Amino acid sequence: MKIPVRDRSQAVTFNITPLIDIVFLLVIFFLVASHFSKAEPTEQVQLPTATQVQQDAEVRKLVITILPDGSYFVGGNQVQLSDIEAMIADGATVHAKDYAVRIRSDKNTPHRFIQPIILACPKYGVTKFGFNVLESE
Repeated sequence: MKIPVRDRSQAVTFNITPLIDIVFLLVIFFLVASHFSKAEPTEQVQLPTATQVQQDAEVRKLVITILPDGSYFVGGNQVQLSDIEAMIADGATVHAKDYAVRIRSDKNTPHRFIQPIILACPKYGVTKFGFNVLESE
């Protein structure tokens, strides 16, 4: 008995276009996710609530996190109060018109740790100043 042999007119091909699309989307996802993980503050604070919340326009912000024990953090790094004053002074001179200082403090943080930053802003000409708060319902 003779085994039939078929002649293939086309070779076997794989369409890898969907695979390339999925890999491209995964690369974009991980790039964006890594950017947001670096931008997020690492210190956990319980923000106070406010009845009126104002959203900032697009300005350059210096976000200062203050823990209840008086520790200051900027960009996830612990800094001293003198370093914060230098950052405020540098930002006010470089970005005079569009520079803002935001304080992320725990709702249990004593005012004595916040006051030096509040006083340093007008000293260096920073007029855009505020607190990060949660909007009450």
